[in-house]
Amino acid sequence: MKINNPKVTLSDEARNGVKEEVRSGFLDWLMEFNVEGDDGELYALGGSILSLALEKMDLVNLCYAKGKGSVKQLRNSVYKLAKYPGTVMNKFYRNPQGTLQIERRENSVLVTCTEHYQVECFDNGTWHLMLDTCDGEYKADLYHRAHGFPLWYGREKPSLLTQHSITYGYNWSGDVDGTIWLDGKEIKVKGTGQRERYVAVDSSAAELGGWEDWGYITFNEIHSSLYDMRLGMKDYSVYDLENDKHYTSNGNLKGGDRDRTEMEITHEDWAFMRELDGFVPTYYNVRIKTEDGVYEARAHVCNARVWGVTFQVPDNPVATLIFDKVEGTFTHNDGTVKTLTGGRGTMSVRQWHQYPNMLPRELYCDDELTGEKFETL
Repeated sequence: MKINNPKVTLSDEARNGVKEEVRSGFLDWLMEFNVEGDDGELYALGGSILSLALEKMDLVNLCYAKGKGSVKQLRNSVYKLAKYPGTVMNKFYRNPQGTLQIERRENSVLVTCTEHYQVECFDNGTWHLMLDTCDGEYKADLYHRAHGFPLWYGREKPSLLTQHSITYGYNWSGDVDGTIWLDGKEIKVKGTGQRERYVAVDSSAAELGGWEDWGYITFNEIHSSLYDMRLGMKDYSVYDLENDKHYTSNGNLKGGDRDRTEMEITHEDWAFMRELDGFVPTYYNVRIKTEDGVYEARAHVCNARVWGVTFQVPDNPVATLIFDKVEGTFTHNDGTVKTLTGGRGTMSVRQWHQYPNMLPRELYCDDELTGEKFETL
């Protein structure tokens, strides 16, 4: 979405409401980071403060995943099975509404929700996060340093995901560095990640349609945040760090097959993920046509975390897919091709209409069948 002045202000960071009548108020300060530790491991760090008006609670979530998995082709079957390490830790801290505190400072906004989650949002585009399970299992001191401008959902004017889902806020990719402690072991980490500042009036996952992608892909030269609702809207923000150029849509893109000329996300090599009870793509192909050329990325999924938005059991969980290998290019209008380096990222997916329970047993059971297989069209 194009914004007249896309610079993030401290008022944006501190925003805790909207003008519209709140039927189901929702606030968040969320992070999703893809980092490498000085122990050589790949970590996907997640967390958020969620203020939920309908449930009358302020919720903290802390989670992380570690390592890489693989995809197995099942014998005598057309299906593949995703074998990922998955979530190592996922903890929720439920607090009464009003626990969330927002403190305006001279050059920053400090947001806290008990001792478990603190984030200081600075006016130079940096977030400083202090996270702690307070039981010795997990602690983090992390900096997210964003570049350029974010993918705005809405600011002066709201973004309408559906007719009544009114949203304000942004997704913003950037560099990440800091320290985590796992069971007391100190690990220095470095990588990239995306943060979200989000205010919603109402939201219905059922209206979002068959598939939804939202996440980020970063390279040393270009950072991007992406959103694609297959039956609704799509949007992107691409920032060229080397040339200080920002590309985003005019906010009128349509999801799915209705608009492939400006941004297209395609999926390959689907595999069944038992934890999600559904299929996920294991390769992402992204193509965005900008005024100066075409940005393309191909990302491989190596791990995934399953999670829900609220404290309650979700109707259908969300999966965050974690990339290990990401390749990319930027082809300029004159035909010259820039190869992008240092690719990483994550993509969260929501599939509302789940597959019916008529899938073959080999997807759920490790026993391999022999003999004739059931042929499908």
